[in-house]
Amino acid sequence: MRTIHHITGGLTAALVFATASHAFAWGDVGHKIVCEIAFQELNPKTRREVGRLIHRDPEFKVFAESCVWPDHPQQRAEEHFVNVPRDFGAFTAQQCPMAPQCLFTGIESEMKVLRHSTSDQAKLAALKFVGHWIGDLHQPLHVSFQDDRGGGKILPSGACVLTLHAVWDGCIVEKKLGTEYRDVARDLAETITPSDRATWTATGVHVWANESLDIARSAPVSYCVREGKSCVYRPGNPTYDPGEPEKVVVVDEAYLERNAPIVAQRLRQAGVRLGYLLNTALGK
Repeated sequence: MRTIHHITGGLTAALVFATASHAFAWGDVGHKIVCEIAFQELNPKTRREVGRLIHRDPEFKVFAESCVWPDHPQQRAEEHFVNVPRDFGAFTAQQCPMAPQCLFTGIESEMKVLRHSTSDQAKLAALKFVGHWIGDLHQPLHVSFQDDRGGGKILPSGACVLTLHAVWDGCIVEKKLGTEYRDVARDLAETITPSDRATWTATGVHVWANESLDIARSAPVSYCVREGKSCVYRPGNPTYDPGEPEKVVVVDEAYLERNAPIVAQRLRQAGVRLGYLLNTALGK
């Protein structure tokens, strides 16, 4: 894996979008990495069907690049993340805890389209949505808290800019893994073993969400502070209140080095799991 020492202008633009809410995840490079790994995981029948559908798309001719579509412009924003209470335990089912719609409903509805629809237009849209949303689900700060917008109300100090959410969207990916999505996807895929595939695909979507939430609440991320059963914004201040000064997290080289393996693993898992889901829907 390569270390990138400068954020490109494209990344800066992507991070600007990320400040608005926590509906954007991974940035374009991360989403393309996930879907490129997934494409390599497809069986021959599924790969032919994905290729056939993408060939009908007026904008994209490569599956990996189509996975950015739900962000440009943003579509169905409420289904790009899962908000949980700050004292939340764990998901036991694919259900949204705080809203009628979230990533769970988005993934479930579009998987039904892929499995059962006879409309190529509907299946093409579902393919692009599912590709994007499985990536979103594996970005840890997309399973998080509404009041601080998944880290959108936390400021980084150091190697990255804008927000903590933006750090995880793109800064870690592009600084520590690379900017060429095909190269990064190849490097990450080379380390995936048959045992990894079996383990990662043996669980359901709600378990994948639990993984992201556990990472988001872990100490290396510096997203929240554990107080009893709650994950608070900062000591003595359980939630972010609009208008108050935003807390600052140091995101230095040590932070990037510490969290880059986590990001790499989430990209691998997202790619393998997306490939598995597409194979179950389109490859039988």
